[in-house]
Amino acid sequence: MKKLNTGVTICTWICASVILSQSIVAMNETRLPTWRYNYDYDQSELYTKFSDWIPKQLHQWRPRNVEDYFLLYALNSANDEAIARRNIDFLKTALVVRFRHPAQALCKIENKEQYHKYRLLMFMHINLMIMRSYLHIGSLYDKRHLYYYNLDFADELKGSFAEAEVYYNQAIPYWKKAREYAERAGEYNFDLDLGPLETTRFEIQTGKLDYEQIISKHIASIKDKQKTVADFLSSVKK
Repeated sequence: MKKLNTGVTICTWICASVILSQSIVAMNETRLPTWRYNYDYDQSELYTKFSDWIPKQLHQWRPRNVEDYFLLYALNSANDEAIARRNIDFLKTALVVRFRHPAQALCKIENKEQYHKYRLLMFMHINLMIMRSYLHIGSLYDKRHLYYYNLDFADELKGSFAEAEVYYNQAIPYWKKAREYAERAGEYNFDLDLGPLETTRFEIQTGKLDYEQIISKHIASIKDKQKTVADFLSSVKK
């Protein structure tokens, strides 16, 4: 009689275990599929990931200083106007916020003179990058060569060339500011551990790098193309 009770007890436990395991599997398949995978997660459901209980600000990095916005600049902006515009926004913000503490600068700073030249070089480089971003956006609306068959789209080209001219002209003030900062930084007779920026500063001072000529050539070229398009449109109307 005791053996029979023992057997019944064992069978009961086995059946209960099987039912419980099936219930867990069913519950996971019906109620918990979304919080097991981060890429398929709906916060409106009953179950929430543990990471969502952590304040959101702990997961975010907020740029505050000139160097922070400078480092947000994206190099892979080829043929992407949105990225170029975002770069311009970041860099313009960098021109109006505070610099990091000298101990957190992008190069070694030992005295006030070095820190002043560091700020001048950074402003020079940021203005150059804004200028280049405007030139880049302008090039997206420009055409290097205007062939006769392109005039089939003369109306579209007229608007596109007008946009390109606007962006080319917007680049001019930032080149002038970059040249001004380069001249001021060149008044110091020492170099900082910012090789590329020091090289750019030297090339601007010696006239080897002159974006004024480059921008002027772009604007002159776009005006010639605009005249060609305008002449074609006027001849068509006749």
